[in-house]
Amino acid sequence: MKRKWYAAPLALLLLTACAPAQSTASEASPAETPAATAAPSATPEQVGTRWQEQVSFDDSYTASLRDGSPVPQATLPLYYKGVWWGKTWAALAEETGLTESDLRALNPQITEAEDGTLQADTSELLLSETYAIPQTEEILATVTVSGMPEPYQERQYPLPAALPREAAEVLALSYYNAEAGRQGFTCEPAGVGDYRQVVSSSRFATFSEAEDYFETIYTPAVLSELLQPLSDEGTGESTAYYREGAGDTLLIMGYPYESIIPQSGYTFTEPQARPDGSLQFGGICVIVTDDLGEPLPEGAGRLYYSPTVLVETPDGWRVQQANPPF
Repeated sequence: MKRKWYAAPLALLLLTACAPAQSTASEASPAETPAATAAPSATPEQVGTRWQEQVSFDDSYTASLRDGSPVPQATLPLYYKGVWWGKTWAALAEETGLTESDLRALNPQITEAEDGTLQADTSELLLSETYAIPQTEEILATVTVSGMPEPYQERQYPLPAALPREAAEVLALSYYNAEAGRQGFTCEPAGVGDYRQVVSSSRFATFSEAEDYFETIYTPAVLSELLQPLSDEGTGESTAYYREGAGDTLLIMGYPYESIIPQSGYTFTEPQARPDGSLQFGGICVIVTDDLGEPLPEGAGRLYYSPTVLVETPDGWRVQQANPPF
């Protein structure tokens, strides 16, 4: 199972990821920046709108931490967030914009396999000892899904203001699904590994519906890791979060959060256009407070770098890589 990092308030961890079948989930209440106008009305072809999700934007938003304070103008140690083992120094240098020589020098404890891929004796990979926190202009995306249980009916995500609006939409939806993907399902035992079978859902309840939904957000390469169809059975132990069961049933992983980053907020590096037309940037998780919101001692703060890549396809913008910076 792939290691994942999450940063959510402790209260969120107490919610049931996939409710048992006998209980019912409550349904209570660098690219050109688009002109700062009201978000256009969504059409059925746009991401999310077939599935209740509505995304709106506040172009007047000022980047801040979770407590409303400004993003600090400071330098802090920067670490890689997500799965770096199995990659090469060259790949990490391309993702982060840092040099291979610097990455090697900062991480002498990391070993390499014969093919050059990195081996993990620790989850920590230091990218910079003194990284200046980006002061990037941002917009605030609000994802509204009225059919989901609280507190997932409305979630907000700062995003780089320079993103094309549709690219910002799919990134906001990818963040929403990373944070709320386990919620809104009523399940029963599936008898297949750690999976549970979805009986009903606030959004999609069959495997084909999940495929139709996620293909409006992610590239095929991401979908191949997120979803496992029946035709892929027998290829080894599944690590896909969603799996197809008999008769188009939807099986969903039931494992809990693996770890929490007690973050203070997050920001971004400026999106950069790559030669293939994709946009690459980093989400920067800022940690200057503890999990209760109290300031950390001098020298205890740190940053995490979350590489992000968005690509424009014939069907619109899609997320190719995005490990949420929260």
